[in-house]
Amino acid sequence: MKKVIFLILICSIVSVGQQTYNIIPKPTKITPQSGLFTLTDKAKILIPQGNNEINAIAELLSERVMVATGFQLNIETYDPNKSGQLSTGVAFSLDKNSKIPEEGYTINVSKSAISITASTTKGLFYGYQTLLQILPTSIYSSSTTPNTKWTIPCGIINDAPRYAYRGLMLDVGRHFYTTDYIKKFIDIMAMHKFNQFHWHLTEDQGWRIEIKKYPQLTAIGSKRKQTMEGHYSEQRYDGTPYGGYYTQEEIKEVIRYAQSKYINVIPEIEMPGHALAALAAYPELGCKGSGYEVTGTWGVHDDVFCPYDKTFEFLENVLTEVIDLFPSKYIHIGGDECPKTTWKESKFCQDLMKKEGLKDEHELQSYFIKRIDKFITSKGRKMIGWDEILEGGISPNATIMSWRGIEGGVAAAKQNHDAIMTPTSHCYLDYYQSNPASEPLAIGGYLPLEKVYSYEPMPKELSAEQAKRILGVQGNIWTEYIKTPEKLEYMAFPRATAIAEIGWSQPEQKNFADFSSRLKVQFERMQNMGINFAKSYYDISASSSLNAKSQVAVKLKTTDNQALIRYTIDGTEPTAKSMAYNPNQGVILTKDAIIRSAAFNEKGEKLGKVLDKYFFINKSTGKTYKMANEPLKYTGGEKYGLTNGVRGEEKNMATWVGLEGKDLDVTLDLGQIMEVSRVMMAFLRASNSWILYPRWVEIKTSVDGKNFETAQKIDIDNAIRPENSAN
Repeated sequence: MKKVIFLILICSIVSVGQQTYNIIPKPTKITPQSGLFTLTDKAKILIPQGNNEINAIAELLSERVMVATGFQLNIETYDPNKSGQLSTGVAFSLDKNSKIPEEGYTINVSKSAISITASTTKGLFYGYQTLLQILPTSIYSSSTTPNTKWTIPCGIINDAPRYAYRGLMLDVGRHFYTTDYIKKFIDIMAMHKFNQFHWHLTEDQGWRIEIKKYPQLTAIGSKRKQTMEGHYSEQRYDGTPYGGYYTQEEIKEVIRYAQSKYINVIPEIEMPGHALAALAAYPELGCKGSGYEVTGTWGVHDDVFCPYDKTFEFLENVLTEVIDLFPSKYIHIGGDECPKTTWKESKFCQDLMKKEGLKDEHELQSYFIKRIDKFITSKGRKMIGWDEILEGGISPNATIMSWRGIEGGVAAAKQNHDAIMTPTSHCYLDYYQSNPASEPLAIGGYLPLEKVYSYEPMPKELSAEQAKRILGVQGNIWTEYIKTPEKLEYMAFPRATAIAEIGWSQPEQKNFADFSSRLKVQFERMQNMGINFAKSYYDISASSSLNAKSQVAVKLKTTDNQALIRYTIDGTEPTAKSMAYNPNQGVILTKDAIIRSAAFNEKGEKLGKVLDKYFFINKSTGKTYKMANEPLKYTGGEKYGLTNGVRGEEKNMATWVGLEGKDLDVTLDLGQIMEVSRVMMAFLRASNSWILYPRWVEIKTSVDGKNFETAQKIDIDNAIRPENSAN
């Protein structure tokens, strides 16, 4: 017997019709039908008697309608065996014998009723989230809009997620966020149908969780004297003490709240590296034994846990309290970026390696992780670690979180271990999302919305059986440069919205143009929720090439294909009356110029930021060239951007071409024999991102493209930076 819940809304006077569905993440199947369903204010929410979880969903719905419309919807129980109760309204039907997947649901909108069917209350909750999205966007508002008449187009929605794991990670070690804000973050996650909140609770810069057996972890480890100000390369500090932590009661409160939104909370306790805050509190756990301090400096630090028996006793006691707090089957232990310097210098570590037959410090890390894995397994839980825990041999029970590319996930799946895909190339939401010159300070990198959306989590090299080991996808928000909730939301959304669709929707459904269209409606919802999302969706990007007349043609582009691009080349601010961009022609340049451009809507309102792009025209601009070695792990904008007229910008990775492990060997074809008096090249050095200068540069010339003569060779190590020649 199916059980049902009803909702009938009656409002009046003002029509705010919505004739299409704009749902994110995109459902599996939408079948449009003719007609409209009208919501009215004579509403009842009917629920089967005795089901507290359905009652909680009903209360969420009642509260949301009350806030948005001012109408109170009564919640009543009903007997599903009696007829005459299902004639109109919105019905949620729980059928545990159906073939609908655990998190799936079906919505049927007819002229007289809306029915939502699922096999679990979790599925009903996701159906409820979709119900909100097929209502007008004001349903998300915190202010009441009375006298409103709402209509919904008829249709059938069949939906279920592609992946069981759909997560976001929030780092609170670098910057701390209150429990009230964590709840708001969870609300935003629920809206996007995420189901895993990865809570990064400990770091070199702060220990954020109360452990009753070790009070010094919060008394000392949660505080730092100061914090980096500006970018890492500037080495400036604010001189202001910083701290914060969650009590165990606050942790429980967050967990309860997340459970009400069907989100699992995964704690991360970092080990053996990223442990300075813990070592400052309990210095006997480090190989040096003293001199530790909670740091306000970003990056990787050499001081890590020493693998003493007392260290394992400490970590097991910490994890016992963590496991008692968190019902999650997964416990994350970090395991990333663990320097081996102190282990190499420690007599204890070297003796331990000999005793255990470990050939190097990588195997010592594996020994460390395996001991922790054994303990977590004994507690009936599963361990997750970043992909470095593969080094030296994988732990038997480990799930890999693949961040340094997809290789860790591939290796784990091939060894019959579960993996969660979260590569820096597509899932790191602390990277710049638009032109860094006009963006808030970020750690680096360049990850625009379209590139995030393009990610396919399933590696092609896996067999069908191995592919089952890929649990899902996760977006990561590291907070070195994210101090406030407002900036957190700016960096995370709408890129996390794209990750939500990657994790939920089937790959054949993905279409960026369609996603972009639905995203504009999602913007309205997020605005009503008070989310400070980034509007870089409307920002302009620029590239250049040679046209048929060998002229440099600059192409301007914005994600919103309905926006009108206007530009100037005289240095003035673009307005609604500036030159309109012609995509068929581009902007033709015959000399150096600054193109200033912006997107406008049909009302003449500027939508995004102004892009200032400098173009330098010379003998090489637009010319073709060949590279002996393809760029590896390329993160820039144009793969062959060396002759596009755009000068490399220090803060914008999109203006550079990068290689790893091989020489930059370029043959430039000028098209004809010509005199060249000067050659200029620029190289980027960002050591904190593992980007370094070349050791030497050699320039060769040729008249036939086959025989080359050296014109000049510069030894950069000795001539420019002899003090850093080892780099």
